[in-house]
Amino acid sequence: MARPYGLLRAGFPYWRTLGMRRITNFPADVAFGRDDIVYILLRSEGAALIRVWSIDDAEQLSGDLVQIGGYGTEDGQFQWPVQIVCNEAGDLFVSDEATHRITRFKEDGEFVGKWGVEGTGSGELKGPAGLAFDNEGNLVVVDSQNHRVQRFTPEGEYLGSFGSYGSEPGQFNLPLGVHVDELGFVYVADWGNNRVQKLDAGGDPVMVIGKDGAGDGEFNRPMGVAVDAHGDIYVADWGNNRVQMFNQDGHYIWKFLGDATLSRVARTYMMTNAMPNRLREMGKLQEETYLRRPRSVRVDKEFRLFVADYESYRIQVYQKDAIPLDEGTMAAPIRNPTLATT
Repeated sequence: MARPYGLLRAGFPYWRTLGMRRITNFPADVAFGRDDIVYILLRSEGAALIRVWSIDDAEQLSGDLVQIGGYGTEDGQFQWPVQIVCNEAGDLFVSDEATHRITRFKEDGEFVGKWGVEGTGSGELKGPAGLAFDNEGNLVVVDSQNHRVQRFTPEGEYLGSFGSYGSEPGQFNLPLGVHVDELGFVYVADWGNNRVQKLDAGGDPVMVIGKDGAGDGEFNRPMGVAVDAHGDIYVADWGNNRVQMFNQDGHYIWKFLGDATLSRVARTYMMTNAMPNRLREMGKLQEETYLRRPRSVRVDKEFRLFVADYESYRIQVYQKDAIPLDEGTMAAPIRNPTLATT
């Protein structure tokens, strides 16, 4: 779909919460499968797995929870997984910064293979983090501790790389999240430099967004980045406990601080546990709605924003409400903008 000339931004309301503690402990990332399935990557000390979940959540907590993978170094296991992506065939790819490799599964959880060798040479990895597919179906991998971005086939064949350590445009300092938009541009959450960079497919810098700070458009250790089909850019601003939204020109638009309600499965669980209900009544409930250390953002084809609310053990979901505009319904850019409106 072509990007619109402009947007009437009607709102971006909170939609729902997925998961709860015991089910989605410490979610690091989300990937979208078929038939409204979401794959939630979980990571904590001594635990790592992919929770297979429904976008409709679940009626109640049960003993038949479905998971893929587990903690360890054997085939189909990981220790410090960072991101997960799903290709058009349904295969899942997971980066693991501890074992310096990428693991691949079929959508039913069958282990397909793994690739990655620790090192600093071309095609070698040191702390692989962000994952995204380019428009040819190749895998773009953020090679975090080597301060670069590398490109591989899904089978692990090395295709090329760009980036080096530094703070100039096109350089990185422990980059983490990555996204490739439909035009082929690459967006990188440049964690150590507290910014997001937009680069062309060859790695030449196009735009830099943000700087160190807590104000609008500023970052404190950005970890994840996503771009929707309108060109809007979303950044998981980990250290500031929020997600920030920018338009395709890098102009700050919006921030999400958290609006969580109890998920469907959490409500059922609470109805069978008297003590948690008493403790909840004694707490500051507004604070329970806020994001805590969001690690990732993803946007699906329905313009729903999924936020991996890491320290709250849940996924917060928002629904974009925007109407595409053409040149007849939106004026041309204003050369000298003011705050005056009519």
